[in-house]
Amino acid sequence: MFKQVGEVDPVVSGSWISDRPASEEHPVIPLGINEMTVPRLSILASFGTISMLIVSAIWVGFSATSFLDQFEDAFAAVAEEDIQVDGRWTWETTLLFYDCEMRNGDEIPNNLAEQDEIFWYPGELSCIWRHQGVGDYAHLAIHNVDDERDLPLSIEVNHAAISLDGDGQSKVVSIGAGDAIIIPLKLEVMVENSEFTIDIVHVSLPKAKVSLDVEIESDGAKERHARSEHLNVDFEAIDADTGEIIGQGTTGAYAGEDPRCDSPVPWICRTEGFGWALVGLDIDNIVQPGETGTSHTVLLPPDFNGDEDGQDRWVSLELTLNQLLL
Repeated sequence: MFKQVGEVDPVVSGSWISDRPASEEHPVIPLGINEMTVPRLSILASFGTISMLIVSAIWVGFSATSFLDQFEDAFAAVAEEDIQVDGRWTWETTLLFYDCEMRNGDEIPNNLAEQDEIFWYPGELSCIWRHQGVGDYAHLAIHNVDDERDLPLSIEVNHAAISLDGDGQSKVVSIGAGDAIIIPLKLEVMVENSEFTIDIVHVSLPKAKVSLDVEIESDGAKERHARSEHLNVDFEAIDADTGEIIGQGTTGAYAGEDPRCDSPVPWICRTEGFGWALVGLDIDNIVQPGETGTSHTVLLPPDFNGDEDGQDRWVSLELTLNQLLL
């Protein structure tokens, strides 16, 4: 009855199903953009990336070379005769206390300022540290007697209860030619009586070593000890050899590094030795008006006393706490 008609493709296409012309339905992409512009941009980006990589490689190489040069300078081999004076290594160390004696049993000179030596002491020392509880400090001083050569040194403390200013038992420092530094020793845990040794070793020559023996004793217990606080103190400075009073009064100073020394008015900061001498002063209680606070006495070698009129003068500095300042 019906005449069979051929199959019809179900997919119908053509512009007749849209009210827009075919040129809008299927726009032709210009060959200039499709085949030329994109490759050019890619090439330019590649050149830029390559240039940045080359510059970065040069910069990293230069930085690495500079670091290696500095590293090699610090740890370069050194001849023994270059770091010796009259058979001694060109550095020495002590605690800034009166309770020190010669390690070999010899007598310490009665008049330190009259020594005809570039060293503070005739040899290695043994000192006593009488502490006032956990957190107390002693003052480790190291002196480079060589006026022409910096010293890279390693400091090693062989007692777990003692740290170098709260930062472990070892430290590498560099001391400038003819200079001296102070590093606080901190008591980390309670020790009644003990002994330990501090070795100061040249980083390039392990056998070049200066040692300091320390006997530590408990002398009471305080809970808080000065480090970085701003303090008001009474002071009396005495020539350690003659007993002459060379200064006294009341002043404010920081226990340790004085931030005012790097300010636009550095003349208001105290001498290096004065600030470090305050470290360890017991500050359990804020002193009330009319009361006397804790006190201690340190022995400052010539490098730390700031005495321009007597470069070889040793100063006994007694400090008494008045109050904590803001």
